[in-house]
Amino acid sequence: MKVSVIIPTTNKELPLANRCAESVRNSTYKEIEIIIINENKKRSEQRNLGIEKSHGDFIMYLDSDHMVSPELIGECVDLMNYGYSAVYIPEIIITPGWFAYIRNWERNFYNSTPIDCVRFLKTECCPKFHTELDGPEDSQHDREVRGKRTITINPIYHYDNVGIVDFFRKKAYYCKSMQRFAERNPDDKILDWKWRCIKVFLENSKWKRFLSRPDLALAVLTLILIRGIIYLTRR
Repeated sequence: MKVSVIIPTTNKELPLANRCAESVRNSTYKEIEIIIINENKKRSEQRNLGIEKSHGDFIMYLDSDHMVSPELIGECVDLMNYGYSAVYIPEIIITPGWFAYIRNWERNFYNSTPIDCVRFLKTECCPKFHTELDGPEDSQHDREVRGKRTITINPIYHYDNVGIVDFFRKKAYYCKSMQRFAERNPDDKILDWKWRCIKVFLENSKWKRFLSRPDLALAVLTLILIRGIIYLTRR
């Protein structure tokens, strides 16, 4: 069964996209078509072009600064054979410094939650991305995917090389369309600030891990506070 791997990119990021594609070619699973889209369009538009060009039974979305572990795609296909329609994939941020360590620690609490988004799914279950949403288009796409879900053991490696200033600029950009996302999904969990800022770290016994590192917990809560201020001033 064929997997269509869609990688949107820009001229500037094309070397990264080629590196990403090379990691896909090195996968143990070989029934793959790689679709690199470089059309000077928004990421959501380029992903939709990739969907239109795809011929696979499954679709996988990657960003140009991603690399996949060799066993990942094969694991995803195996999970599809067990009756799942879509899978979440853990993400490991590969960037030097303490800030990346904090982000990775925070990111682990979001796996398989509404903050996470599926990246591998059956083509028949794959909706198009909403191009009018700049930032939360991944979350909107995730909400429209139907079927049973699970999460992989093998990760995606994210070489984003983002420092703290660029990180908050990126979050400010993501806030641009949150009001439109809220209008479409008024009861979505990520709009509940108590869950988004606190409960997600405590549910399902995750509180033990969260409280085991008070230094990291305080750093994460500080990042969330700053993101909240950005959201309130940009929405």
